Amino acid sequence: MSGVQVSPRRALAWLGAGALVLLLAGLAVHVTGANAALLLLAHAEAPSWFSTLAWSSITVLGLGWCALILVLAADRGAGWLAALLLPSFLIGGLLTHAPKRLLAMPRPASTELASQMHVIGETFRGPVSMPSGHSVTAMAMVALLCLAVPPGRPAWRVLLLVAGALMAASRVVVGAHWPADVLVGSGLGLLSVALCLAAIQGGLGQRLHASLARRIRSRNGQRCVALAEVLGAAGLLAERHGYPAAQPMVIAIAVLACISAIWRWRAAREAGAQPPLPDVPAERT
Repeated sequence: MSGVQVSPRRALAWLGAGALVLLLAGLAVHVTGANAALLLLAHAEAPSWFSTLAWSSITVLGLGWCALILVLAADRGAGWLAALLLPSFLIGGLLTHAPKRLLAMPRPASTELASQMHVIGETFRGPVSMPSGHSVTAMAMVALLCLAVPPGRPAWRVLLLVAGALMAASRVVVGAHWPADVLVGSGLGLLSVALCLAAIQGGLGQRLHASLARRIRSRNGQRCVALAEVLGAAGLLAERHGYPAAQPMVIAIAVLACISAIWRWRAAREAGAQPPLPDVPAERT
């Protein structure tokens, strides 16, 4: 998965449609009062040790450090995908924190339903429930990774989307968010990538993105990416994520980052800069 493998126009279509569906679904769940019923359905039984391990491991994949590591690992030198990472996450952060402050909706554990919940990991409280930042990050990451899947392999995109859905759903299962939070967050995650793709379709945005991708493809650019992967591993290991059962997953992702960084550094040293690649992928029919 060395570069963007789908037409930006097609990607914009499915990202926009997916974002709209998820945002409308989240709104419907919220206004119809289904939040509480769906939350209690997910907390009907106390979690076993296995489900605690599984859902804790899935939910930490939605951390920003994990998203950084996985997206950079997917870009093996082309630079096109890595150049989308920072603007996508900046837009995603804005779409996450602005509504949180404006809406100030309480988390489930801050309501009268707390006694009926089986919280996994740390109990999160406070008026910052809508939208789920984990879900924004997870779906933005999945959208970026889907762009790198080679043509003719739709099963990989399906698996990535299922993984994103599980990461979002985990926020309900662990008791950190309402169902509407994760639906809206997932939609905003897709929207953040769609906005980035729209911005680079021409003009200044396209030139800036192409310039950044060229710099990332260079030998020094690849070395900088390798250092970013190592820093991502260190940041992930140092983060207080609140899910002790997920530590094996955290270590595994950190190891992946280090392996990717070592491979990238050696490739940059031995082969120098990557051969020139198109700045913008050709339109596919």
